[in-house]
Amino acid sequence: MILNRRVFLAGLSGLTFSHIFAQSLNNPSDETRLKKEFDMRLRPHHILDIISDLGQGINYQPHPYGHSLHIVAPRLLSHLDLQIKLVLEADDICQGCMHLLTDGKCEDVLAQLNPSPSKQAYNDVLDCRLFDYLSIEKDRVMTTRKFLKIVNEKVPGIERICTHPKENQKQRLEGLIDGFIKLGIREPSKPLKI
Repeated sequence: MILNRRVFLAGLSGLTFSHIFAQSLNNPSDETRLKKEFDMRLRPHHILDIISDLGQGINYQPHPYGHSLHIVAPRLLSHLDLQIKLVLEADDICQGCMHLLTDGKCEDVLAQLNPSPSKQAYNDVLDCRLFDYLSIEKDRVMTTRKFLKIVNEKVPGIERICTHPKENQKQRLEGLIDGFIKLGIREPSKPLKI
């Protein structure tokens, strides 16, 4: 058995050899564990955008900003058992975007509003509200399917939080419901309680 640096230093701190040996057999290396911990990092509102778009029949094409929505959305929708890490920061969709700064912040603004707030601030507040509403901690890892089931229990209702400025709330709700039905998360006959 080859001890890695972490195990060696733990041994120096007074842990017994049997504890170190058992831990090294039961726990993969930090690098392996991090790779296996999750498949994607996503903001909650990005997932809801994708589900609503699915329900409205929107197909993804590369965007002029260069972000990765057209790559992430089809992967997410076709593999509901992917492990997703729910984050409050730039995620896998943000990658490649011309507005993503080297520090991971978004420099874009919501031009449709006057005054125009930064997208970073708007999205941070939006996702904090979603984390609270869904009773999910930031950086939690779960399958897409589990996340969607949690959200489905809050439909209707969640559309009051996740409808973007100048977007129609009723359309957003219908898009979410139709998206859930297409994915098999919601029964088509489940009545809408408004």
